[in-house]
Amino acid sequence: MALLLLQAVAGLAGAALWLAAGFSAVGPAPDDATPRSRRSARTPRERMPVLAFVAGGTLALAGAVALALVLAGRGWWFAGEKIVIALPLQLIGLAAGVLGLVWWLTGRRPVAGRTLVLGGGYAMAAAALATWLIGYPPQPVAALLLFAAVALGTGLTWALLAHRGRRAVAGFAGFLALLLVAGIGWSWLSDTAAPTLEAGTGHGHGAAAVVDANDGAVASRSVETLRTPADAPGEVRRFELTAAHHTVELAGGDSVEAWGFGGDSLPGPELRVTEGDLVEATLANRDIERGVTLHWHGYDVPNGEDGVAGVTQNAVAPGGTFTSRFVADTAGTYWYHTHQAGSEGVRRGLYGMLVVEPAGGVAEDLDLSVPVHTLGGAVFLGEIDGPQQIDAEPGSTVRLRVANTDRSPLRVLVAGAPFRISAVDGLDVEGGAEVRGEALRLGAGARADLVFTMPEAPVRFETDASEASVISFVPPGDDATSTSEGAPSEIEAAPELDLLAYGDAARPELGPFTAEGVLVLDRMPRFVGGAPIYAYTVNGQVFPHIEPLVVHEGDLMRITVANRGFDVHPMHVHGHHVLVLARDGEAATGAPLWLDTVDVRPGEVWELALRADNPGIWMDHCHDLEHAAQGMMMSLAYTGVTTPFEHGGAHANRPE
Repeated sequence: MALLLLQAVAGLAGAALWLAAGFSAVGPAPDDATPRSRRSARTPRERMPVLAFVAGGTLALAGAVALALVLAGRGWWFAGEKIVIALPLQLIGLAAGVLGLVWWLTGRRPVAGRTLVLGGGYAMAAAALATWLIGYPPQPVAALLLFAAVALGTGLTWALLAHRGRRAVAGFAGFLALLLVAGIGWSWLSDTAAPTLEAGTGHGHGAAAVVDANDGAVASRSVETLRTPADAPGEVRRFELTAAHHTVELAGGDSVEAWGFGGDSLPGPELRVTEGDLVEATLANRDIERGVTLHWHGYDVPNGEDGVAGVTQNAVAPGGTFTSRFVADTAGTYWYHTHQAGSEGVRRGLYGMLVVEPAGGVAEDLDLSVPVHTLGGAVFLGEIDGPQQIDAEPGSTVRLRVANTDRSPLRVLVAGAPFRISAVDGLDVEGGAEVRGEALRLGAGARADLVFTMPEAPVRFETDASEASVISFVPPGDDATSTSEGAPSEIEAAPELDLLAYGDAARPELGPFTAEGVLVLDRMPRFVGGAPIYAYTVNGQVFPHIEPLVVHEGDLMRITVANRGFDVHPMHVHGHHVLVLARDGEAATGAPLWLDTVDVRPGEVWELALRADNPGIWMDHCHDLEHAAQGMMMSLAYTGVTTPFEHGGAHANRPE
């Protein structure tokens, strides 16, 4: 990450110093003077600043090029546009600037010389802008616009310095303005074009058949047909969830207006079922004007049950209902939340926990789900903000099912006892040893099951989200306020446990990869919903125009995720878990780690494997839902699957 920042700073510094040289190179010699007299007209005081700017700019430029080459060695995703677009611009700018400098110093063509120095600076500035405006992958049309802007800017400078008259100045200025308007207009029109969510050659919505680009087969499966069969097995467990406004009372006495899935508590009701049950959940919207859906985060339900507005269903309007059904055939810790305008809905409280207990029962004596959520500045652990005390017999075992329902990463720790990570993102982690004094990081949307044996002394569950909100486990009769609760927090100083090296079990035999996908995460100015914003991008594009990851059913896809931005992006794929292969080129060495949310930090590169075994059109997005709302959403699309639902439209669907 530091290299990306240094490279950008070096490129900008080089351009700025060359431009400073151009603006400092004033005072062309009189046209009737001899070359010797023109050189003599440049006093040392005139020459030195220009030469100093040029020397500094050239050094900075050389540093930028060297760092670009180093970044290319770390991965083409970090340097593609720097090599293909920025480097030619920098070389052209440098050549023009040097030639112009010689002309200016010798007085042979002072106006043209100064024009070339400034033009060289424009080219170097355009090179620096290429990373910010174009990014990865390099886009030829955008690159041509940059080259044309440099040429027109240089022409305009020449017309001004050479006093070529209003017509010449107006001509260059007009073409330059036209170019800028055309570039912005082209970007805006791209945002208003038909979305790109589906696989195949036809990206439009609707029930029409889609032609598979690879094998020519014609298919017409709609996401509406990919639902749980009416005769699905299992004991039916029915739940009714009502989305509505309500008021949450905080521990400090204040109250916060919230949205919820029932009652006055902050999380919706915990849905706890047994492996093999048939879950049937009916969602009713009482008064959430923006609409609501029910998404089963981390549970690999059939596509039509996924609850994404504008992709698998329409948003449920006030007074409406929608029933989801799926067989709970995989035990673990999951959660549910709205997937309609979730950046606001989840933040305000439209979430709850889903726990699928093993058919043979939970092994631990105490089993507690702990969604961690921030509302109104208060951090809730489950239903309570502030300290909590729970009795636990010494020698008993405790399972904490922790879910990060916020938008930021979360560090958690069990203080006072060794603990092990039993499961991550709903799936067991085999062979994990007990750890003590280490913190576990959970990206936004991620879960982990922490298991410990209660000692004779109190134990404290801490997070880095709040020192006040802790859960103290105490032997019956003990008082946490005099023991555990008053103890200093350990979370900030605790080293971080690396899940890629945790556990011990054989890795699965995957077989050969049959598909590849690359996601390059970044931040650039783009139009989103017709408005210009500093957006979050995938492969240089924003939702709904990011090309989907396309798979055939049965494919094994290798997915590379590279983060070249300055924000953390917890990338969440629906309907599947991915196996972590490597991070930053280092292979995972612990037990197989299957995730549905991959927390990609700035500068990191993750390699993942995905088995395409759940057909549909699935969202793949950043679970910092503000980032998703600002563009960082795309789809994993199976060939031949279509959707009749649309982004926006009469139902005002907002899939994030």
